[in-house]
Amino acid sequence: MSAPRNTPSTARPAQADRPGGSAATTSAGLDAPYVIVGGGPVGMSLALDLGWRGIPVILLEQSTHTTANPRCNTTNARSMEYFRRWGLADRIRRAGLPGDQATDAVYTTSITGYELTRFRLSSSDEVFAGTAPEAAEWPTPELQHRISQIYLEPILEQELRRYASVTVRRGVRVEGLTQDEDSVTVHGTEMATGRPVSYRAGYVIGCDGGASEVRRAVGARFVGDPRVGDRRMSIHFRSEKLEIPGPRPGWWYWWHGEHHHGAFMQLDGHSQYLCHARVREGQDLESADPHLALREAVGRDFPYEIIDVVRWTPRRMVADTFRRGRVLLAGDAAHIWVNLGGFGMNAGIADAVALSWRLAALHAGWGTPDLLDDYALERRSVGESTSRAAASIGGYIEDALADPRLHEDTVEGAELRTQVGARLHEVDRAQWHSLGIQLGTRYAGSPGLAAGTDAEPPEGEGGMGSYVPSVLPGVRLPHFWLAEGDAVFDRLGQGLTLLRVGSDAPEAAGLVEAARDVGIPLTVLDLPDEAGAVYQRRLVLVRPDMHVAWSGDEQPEDGPRLLRPLCGFDRTPAATAGEGASG
Repeated sequence: MSAPRNTPSTARPAQADRPGGSAATTSAGLDAPYVIVGGGPVGMSLALDLGWRGIPVILLEQSTHTTANPRCNTTNARSMEYFRRWGLADRIRRAGLPGDQATDAVYTTSITGYELTRFRLSSSDEVFAGTAPEAAEWPTPELQHRISQIYLEPILEQELRRYASVTVRRGVRVEGLTQDEDSVTVHGTEMATGRPVSYRAGYVIGCDGGASEVRRAVGARFVGDPRVGDRRMSIHFRSEKLEIPGPRPGWWYWWHGEHHHGAFMQLDGHSQYLCHARVREGQDLESADPHLALREAVGRDFPYEIIDVVRWTPRRMVADTFRRGRVLLAGDAAHIWVNLGGFGMNAGIADAVALSWRLAALHAGWGTPDLLDDYALERRSVGESTSRAAASIGGYIEDALADPRLHEDTVEGAELRTQVGARLHEVDRAQWHSLGIQLGTRYAGSPGLAAGTDAEPPEGEGGMGSYVPSVLPGVRLPHFWLAEGDAVFDRLGQGLTLLRVGSDAPEAAGLVEAARDVGIPLTVLDLPDEAGAVYQRRLVLVRPDMHVAWSGDEQPEDGPRLLRPLCGFDRTPAATAGEGASG
């Protein structure tokens, strides 16, 4: 079936047209069923998904405004799929860089020096027009988008304020928690007045970053590698006079100078930039000179104004637990690693979606607290695997660019640049085409999944740059365009969704009846015969996080026996934590 590829949706989910939805009544004595601590992209995404579902939530954030620190500068395809679901993908894709700005990744001696190679990546205008060359490779309705966090966060906050069930309280510093059998109380200070404040909730979710007060308060601790590679300076600066050479300026540049090396990126395509500079072993991080780093990155002197310099040590750390009683962790509060590949914020957004539907099920009564253990198991395993993938990026790039002959205007220098450029284009492609990380996450060994027809993952699954669509339980549901121009993702319900694939798919009345008896919201979606080539099974049961829960060619004989454990009911001792994830 032919349909437009990678054309962003302008349609909004029906629930999102009714801010606040049909929220259930808040339990007696609680300020809200859920309190989120931390108002960055992860905390706001969690609040957005809960608000989209009409569930009351309070979001507490210490800062009085969205961030001015451009920490993350890529919203990956998976996050864009979630933003599409909330009706935000188009708005986000129009923000950040100019619409006609290519997002090429370029490898250079310096910005104004020699170019070794580049990966040509599309502009947002090309994505909207359906002419992005990489669209044929990416089986998604939403390609990744290069947008700095400083432009993403205001969009999320503006959308949050549409939902009557979401309360955003900025200027509140959280200083501790007390937890009992029935609730958690957050203790803090209203920073403008110094007045102590407290909020009582059924559950508290810490999305408050790497220095998380919530994580500390419940005694969870980071484990892993406290240092991965060279320390860094991140230099956010403004320049109206910096001219990037060439007919096709890139978005990201690798560069290598005599004293520093690192990465450089455009933030707005006009005057704001971010430069990451590595501080080599033996150099003092605090006294490292950002002006020298900028001169080496660009390759010459130029006028600029430094906005901020952040000095930091890259780590690969994952919390030893993502749940303690009624307190859960997500995003950097749960895992932190070197900011390469754009994996950190996006893993946190996936945490938020994985947690939100479970909190919604618990709130509405069609899920049990065991679902929260499933979240902790599944997302901790992803944190471990993704952090290792992020840590693997970059070492060979610095080694390849370190040869001083690359800077020489000689025949030998030109030949070496050609050789190094070809090698970089071969070995670093997976960083820019990381389909395995973005689309290939597969949960394994979780009680939140049912046994499916496939016993083994498909051949070729796994790895940063590889993705093989399947309906193996635990995988992301593969993308498919419908004749009407919608993606299958656009038709999924807010609860479970049963795909009936092809004209010969079973009626599955038993599953529908079982869902009704248990009280599980179930949407049934009939797909055309052409979808069989993608989904490979006649029945596919999809969780609200758009991961496959079960698949088969015939409906199960005992519908409740399939559905109830997926939602945390009737769990047996055998259904325990066997952690694992790939992708």
